[in-house]
Amino acid sequence: PMETSRVVGAAVAAAGAVALTVWYLRRRAAGFASSSSSRVSDAKESEGLARLAEQIQAPVHGKPEVLTPQSVLAYFRRLPLTRPVAAESAALTAEDSSTGNLNYCFVVKDGARKTSVFVKQAPDFVKCLGEDAKLTTERIRFEAQAALEFMKHAPGTVPDLFHFDATNCVMVMEHLAEYRLLNDDLIAEEVSSSAAQSIAVFMGRVHTATHRQLVSSEGREDYEKRFHNPALCGITDTYIFTLPFIEDASNSHTAGLDARVAGIRADQQFLGDIKAVHKIYQTKKEALLHGDLHAGSIMTNGIDAKVIDHEFVFYGPAGFDLGLFVAGYVFPYAAAAAKGRDGTATAILTVLEGAVTQYLTLLKAARLPDATVGEIFKDSLGFAGCELMRRVLGVAKRKDLEGIEDVPTKLRAENTVLNVGQSFVRACVGRESIATVEEMKAAIAGAGVLQ
Repeated sequence: PMETSRVVGAAVAAAGAVALTVWYLRRRAAGFASSSSSRVSDAKESEGLARLAEQIQAPVHGKPEVLTPQSVLAYFRRLPLTRPVAAESAALTAEDSSTGNLNYCFVVKDGARKTSVFVKQAPDFVKCLGEDAKLTTERIRFEAQAALEFMKHAPGTVPDLFHFDATNCVMVMEHLAEYRLLNDDLIAEEVSSSAAQSIAVFMGRVHTATHRQLVSSEGREDYEKRFHNPALCGITDTYIFTLPFIEDASNSHTAGLDARVAGIRADQQFLGDIKAVHKIYQTKKEALLHGDLHAGSIMTNGIDAKVIDHEFVFYGPAGFDLGLFVAGYVFPYAAAAAKGRDGTATAILTVLEGAVTQYLTLLKAARLPDATVGEIFKDSLGFAGCELMRRVLGVAKRKDLEGIEDVPTKLRAENTVLNVGQSFVRACVGRESIATVEEMKAAIAGAGVLQ
């Protein structure tokens, strides 16, 4: 949520390192390294990931050094890195790439090798508010731990992690130089089926590899402990499930929606539905999640896609990732439909249908029971509904809606979003019926005619 203590317990971090080691041994025993060259490659991969696991569990020593465009190169040269950018290279340059409210970000380039890396630092305060606005730095350790898990279970779908500095709260990772935010592509009406399928694969692989029904009780307990993330989950509690549905100074909405917004906030039965969906989020411990999988947390080159910003990771309901992903396509659909861009609107729904179908197919292929798969889909509707509505009612807005300058057109789009959101929430709690991907697609397509 989005666009909107530092020490993890040694036992928890050590458990993570043990889990990685066990995975390496199982992977080798399963015969993945079938040739001499692949054995060498596998050994290097294992060594690299084990080193990262040790870095993540390392204790914090002293106060972090806050990086600036002027100091980041001196800091980088002290790191034990040789690839893809050599820290000792004489041809290093750095540029500030900080666009968000929380973190400092830089791109470090090696002019000799023509390579680059992305450097991300999480200070112990809200960057845009200053050092008095304190914020836990544990978010970047969670992000690094998540990166290792995602690299293990869904390689190629997240940026590779090269280095983690616990004391300075810094990650050095793959720079996605040729990638753009999926959100920006969708706003530009560039709709890629392969990019959406990449995210379906990411969700499918991570969720099945960590699902409570497919791992041991020890593995499930390890995931729950290592990825217990109350600070960031608390932000989700507040900004997706709570504040948008009450009167709060942080909320805002388009003036023409006054009556409808008041009606939603006065509808006690519907507010009860929201609370029921929220309870699923808070209580269901099912799989390892990205936790913030909106279209601004996905980057694409038009062919494939990679997931970024994993700091909201936690062990929870698989449908939450799917729900935010679905909502990410409903927003541009509503904008395109309101503008009369029927071809784009149809393309978005077709791509979404294909991606959700692929995800559910991966769950079934992993031998999750049909009842479990159906419940994940049903949960996802509730989560998508809350995400859709909070972007119209709450503080965090969407560029695809806010960028519509014609007020009647914007109202059509926002009413469509609210229609879909309310329908999805009711379906999640059993007050409407949306049982299949085809019915989900039809509910989205029919939402505009309800205004």
